[in-house]
Amino acid sequence: MNGMSDTQRFLNVALEAVKKTEPVFLKSFGNAERVEVKNDERGSEVSEADKEIERILTEAISSAFPDHAIMGEEGASKSGSFYTWYLDPIDGTTNHIRGLHHCAISVALWDAHGSLIGIVSDPVNKALYTATRGGGALKNGRPIHVSNLATLKKGVGALGWNWNDTRSRGALIDTIAKNTYRFRVFSGSALELCFVAGGILDFFVNLNLHIWDMAAAALIVTEAGGMVTDTKGRDLTALSTNIVATNKKIHGDLLAVLK
Repeated sequence: MNGMSDTQRFLNVALEAVKKTEPVFLKSFGNAERVEVKNDERGSEVSEADKEIERILTEAISSAFPDHAIMGEEGASKSGSFYTWYLDPIDGTTNHIRGLHHCAISVALWDAHGSLIGIVSDPVNKALYTATRGGGALKNGRPIHVSNLATLKKGVGALGWNWNDTRSRGALIDTIAKNTYRFRVFSGSALELCFVAGGILDFFVNLNLHIWDMAAAALIVTEAGGMVTDTKGRDLTALSTNIVATNKKIHGDLLAVLK
C-alpha cells in the first residue's frame, strides 16, 4: 500500500472516531457533569465529557491501528512504534463547561517527520478543519488559506500564556499591544490556530501549552500556507511548550519583537 492511501486510511478512521464523540461534546456543552480540578500547574478543570471523548477516540484508534502510540491530555497513554496520535478531547475545557462557543476536539497523527494528519472539530459551530501533510488544509471540505497581511503593525491575533506567570504575561501583552493592531484571548489554542489557517487572525502566540494542544492545528496552519515555530524560531517537536503561528509574511517580524 503506498504512503498516500495509508494517510487517507488514517484520516478516515480518525474522522469516524471524531464523529462518534461529537454527540458527547454537544450534550455536555454548557452542561458538564462531574467537573474536577486537575493536579497540574494550572489547576485546570476536567469534566466527565473530556474523559469519555478521550476513551472513544482511544478505543477507535487502538482497534484500527494496534501498533500505534497514543498520548492524550487526560492520561490516555499507549506506547507504540513509528506513529503517535496526540489527542485533546476538549481543547478549551473551561469554555466548554461554561457554554462559551470556543472549544474543540483535536486529533493529530505524527510520524518521524512531524505532523501527518490534523483534525480539529468545533461541533458547536459545525466547523471541521482537516489537513494532511502535502495535501492542503480544509474547513468543511473547502480549501482555506492564511491572510495576506504583510505589516505586523496592522496584525490582529490571539494570545495565550501561563496563568501563574504574571511577569511573562505582562511582557507578552505589552509587546503585542505595542507592535500589532489588536489581540484577543479566546483560550482554546486549536481553534485559534485554525483561525490563523483560515485568515481570520494573522497570528497566534502561546507561551505555555502541550503538544496535544497544537499537534493537529499546527499542520492545518502550515498546510494553509502559514508558518509555525516556537518562540525561538525552531520547528515544533513533541517537547515544545510554546508556539508562534502566522500567515508567514509577518513571522520574522513577530519573532523579532518577541525576543
